[in-house]
Amino acid sequence: MAHHHPSASSFSDFTISVGHDSEAGDADVEWPFGRIDAVDRGELRETAYEIFFASCRSSPGFGGRNPLSFYPSNHHQPSPEGGNTAATSGTGIMVVNSRIKRALGLRTRRGSPPMRVMSAHSSSPVVSVGGAAGASSPGAGRLKQRPMTSAEIMRQQMGVTEQSDNRLRKTIMRTLVGQAAKRAETIILPLELLRHLKPSEFSDAQEYHQWQRRQLKILEAGLLHHPSIPLDRLNSSALRLREVIRSGELKPIDNSKNSESLKALCNAVVSLAWRNSNGSPAEACHWADGFPLNIHLYISLLRSIFDLRDETVVLEEVDELIELMKKTWITLGINKMTHNVCLAWTMFEQYVKTGQIEQDLLGASLIILGEIATEAKKEAEFLKVLSPVMSSMLAWAERKLLDYHTVFRGKCSVALMEKVLSLALTTAKIMNDDQRNSADEDGNGEVINSAVSPIERYIKSSLKSAFTKVRHSIKLITRINTKNIF
Repeated sequence: MAHHHPSASSFSDFTISVGHDSEAGDADVEWPFGRIDAVDRGELRETAYEIFFASCRSSPGFGGRNPLSFYPSNHHQPSPEGGNTAATSGTGIMVVNSRIKRALGLRTRRGSPPMRVMSAHSSSPVVSVGGAAGASSPGAGRLKQRPMTSAEIMRQQMGVTEQSDNRLRKTIMRTLVGQAAKRAETIILPLELLRHLKPSEFSDAQEYHQWQRRQLKILEAGLLHHPSIPLDRLNSSALRLREVIRSGELKPIDNSKNSESLKALCNAVVSLAWRNSNGSPAEACHWADGFPLNIHLYISLLRSIFDLRDETVVLEEVDELIELMKKTWITLGINKMTHNVCLAWTMFEQYVKTGQIEQDLLGASLIILGEIATEAKKEAEFLKVLSPVMSSMLAWAERKLLDYHTVFRGKCSVALMEKVLSLALTTAKIMNDDQRNSADEDGNGEVINSAVSPIERYIKSSLKSAFTKVRHSIKLITRINTKNIF
């Protein structure tokens, strides 16, 4: 049985789409990462899973040996050192003890969750459980069951069908046979899939065409609309790629061996993906690392850490899943700081999306923001990710604080108000620090600061709002009483 132990003890050391794109599920929250035209959230999620699978292809459960299996449990005890991600039960099966959840103050799912198991006759790949006997179902036929691997958990969490997963698995293993050492950042995944997946592997021609169009739209987004390296719109390869993509909208591109369309597609994509900003030979291809496409794809992965049975709860397996997600960083152009911003947003987004009932999610976002605030001077590329997230969070928090007499009522209102106030102050501080750094770089050294503190502004605004409502109520009552007199 392979056991994976992440090497750090805090969430940061795991180095570690409503409206247009206001995907948080609340009209008051602005989606901070812009739009990816013609590509919807489901298509982004499918592509994110494909990148994830290809990046993890040599890991246990994805094609490597000795898959890691999980029996989630609420009854394990932390290790004396508090450093292990998992403990081992008497059967030799690993039970989960998430350090990320502890570091972020996140609760375990209420009640004892059932084991994550797969039936022995499931169409998912049959996976070894290290010699441990599988559990038996009390149902008819007493079907043998086994714990799910992290690969199967991720497939389930991202809503990928077994048919799609099997196609992907077979294609990657078939096309990259003998190339286990080939680095993920040297693979243009949509192109490889377009070349090797045949129409016969789909249920009908329509499904194949829809799948092919998604791959072409991702290439268009990553190479033409949001390239990581600036592109001349009259670039010959870009013009050729646009032409092939337009033809693929009407009917599927022939991907047979002697297809001229496929050759034109391959030549254009390879030429664009292997460009380098300084003109020297590139060591990695660039097709999914341009902003904001890379962030959309990465957040699609991060959203999978929430329990499908209770979306206010983070999975116990989050440590292992995030360790696997790290393998996509080089393909997506993600680093530790960008990851932290995306994770902070994902926690905040989930808090809003689930009705703002689980304050632990908001608290987790605050903890991550605290780490972001202590980071060294930010680079320009990082600020493209950070600034819109801070602006969106701050705008949401301030709308509540500017009328806090109305917003924060009832039980738990004080604790919630404290968290929202902390969110406003922390995001404002991060934004002010970044503006100060930018001013220093520009040489003028000037940052405009408001003479009124944020807290004073919130108090004055909320009191004014409360007074206005009381005055309006008095006028209304007076008007009603006057009518009754006459």
